Amino acid sequence: MHNLTKKLHQRKYLYTLFLIISILIVLFVNLRPGFVFATGDYRYHINRIEALATAIQHFNFLPKVDEFFSGGLGYASSLFYPDLFLYPAAILRVLGVPIVVTYLLTQVGINFLTLTVTFLAGKRLHFSTKNNLIFTFVYVLSSYRLQVLYSRHDIGELMGMIFFPLVLSELINLKKGNTKEWYVLTFAMVGIGLSHIISLFMMVCFAAMYVILNLKYFWDKDRIMAIVKAAIVSIGLVFGFYAPILEQMADQQFTLKTDPLIFIYQQTQSFTDLVSHSFSNQVFHASTVNVGFVVFVGLVVYSIYNLIKRKNISLTLIALFMFISCSDWFPWYQLRDTLFSAFQFPWRFFSVISLIVAYFIANDDLHIFDIKYTTPVLLIGMLILSFALGQFTVQASPWRINSYQSYNQISSYLIGAGHEYLPSEVNYDDVKENKARTLDYDSKQIKISNQKITKNIIKFKFDAKNKSKVVLPLFYYKGYQANVSGDGHSTVPALNKQNGYAQIKLSGSGTVVVQYHYTTIQKIGLAVSLATAGYCGYLIWRRRQSID
Repeated sequence: MHNLTKKLHQRKYLYTLFLIISILIVLFVNLRPGFVFATGDYRYHINRIEALATAIQHFNFLPKVDEFFSGGLGYASSLFYPDLFLYPAAILRVLGVPIVVTYLLTQVGINFLTLTVTFLAGKRLHFSTKNNLIFTFVYVLSSYRLQVLYSRHDIGELMGMIFFPLVLSELINLKKGNTKEWYVLTFAMVGIGLSHIISLFMMVCFAAMYVILNLKYFWDKDRIMAIVKAAIVSIGLVFGFYAPILEQMADQQFTLKTDPLIFIYQQTQSFTDLVSHSFSNQVFHASTVNVGFVVFVGLVVYSIYNLIKRKNISLTLIALFMFISCSDWFPWYQLRDTLFSAFQFPWRFFSVISLIVAYFIANDDLHIFDIKYTTPVLLIGMLILSFALGQFTVQASPWRINSYQSYNQISSYLIGAGHEYLPSEVNYDDVKENKARTLDYDSKQIKISNQKITKNIIKFKFDAKNKSKVVLPLFYYKGYQANVSGDGHSTVPALNKQNGYAQIKLSGSGTVVVQYHYTTIQKIGLAVSLATAGYCGYLIWRRRQSID
């Protein structure tokens, strides 16, 4: 092991190891040539990649409403779900790389980045190479993270988890008084915020709990200023993404609020089942999701040790609190109408628990890894458990083995199980019948000709009486504009409250073109984020100048 760790001081060996592990993790459920194991919302995430690629091909590099979805009716996927880290995959599609290859490479890339960033966080925690490998492997190969990859295919959550370790390392460094590199915490939070909204909320809560439990350390001018600077810059960098979301939510109601698919109080297990499923490393199911054997044993052992020895008390309490909150002991029903219900699944906390336990194990207060061969035994054991979890997952759901060809036949109507960000008035069961996109109007009130209905624009000539209504084959989102050439006039596209589509009212005659345009808030948000990014670039340049 000593010789291996010595070689891993060289980046080429370290990154080669990470690449091999990244590929193996994906292969653990994809050993059959010509077939891929895929569950959860993988079809929606593939459609996200396809939608972004389609937008890029039309020179729309920052799409908001993706006309690719729902047969051209348009779904605001890029507005409500961060797309930044999907651009490499979208570019591969633009270059003609098959979707199945693109999707598998995306998974490998996520694994590689998680390994790399976790190892970086370990270095910032001053772990030795050996202990850093333990930290990295325990976190990246944790059962919950693999369950997200294998069984849920939640690409956004996986991308957010890339940056979790840096949040932990920087909170610990701030507690120790290392306040000059506050921008690393900014980098981590922005990375999470541009990956997965719920994960950002979860890590903000985690950071708040850590600060409150260590208030005697953080009640200090330098630490407070470091947190404030990190928070302000983080908000500025993600403002261009989150401000448009708030604008849309203020403008209309969405299915997420009016007809939710998930109720958080229904997503827990009994405490005994949670313990049993974790200890036995059960395959993912809504009723069996768990932290896995290694993390569970580590949580139990180090919770006892830390509470007795009064070490890492705050992290121990947070991990235990989060574990209990995943059981029916926690009053989620009473919190069902609060902001905390946005977590949707309490067991999302398993990712944070896994990270904390990985830190405990790597910190090695019990000196377990001073014993010869314990390190390779743990690392090899983690790989064996990961392989077993992958194979048991496939065996539990053999019907989810998909041919490569099936990846090229995914319906654009698959927008995620909950259809969260459809206008609440939309009847999606009716929409999914894949009817032709047509204009809906009263022919007695308005004459329409020369219709052009594509996935990018709707254009037609009209001759209308006063304010004749035309319902457009587009889901309504704030930002659609109607431009008229001729003597006629059009109202701004508005919500049709009967079906959730966009509608306009026309008078006079002329030609109208309806397209989606950035709103004022979207433009301001983008300007704020670009200005903040420019300021960050200036800070980096100034820091390098001072070093030189």
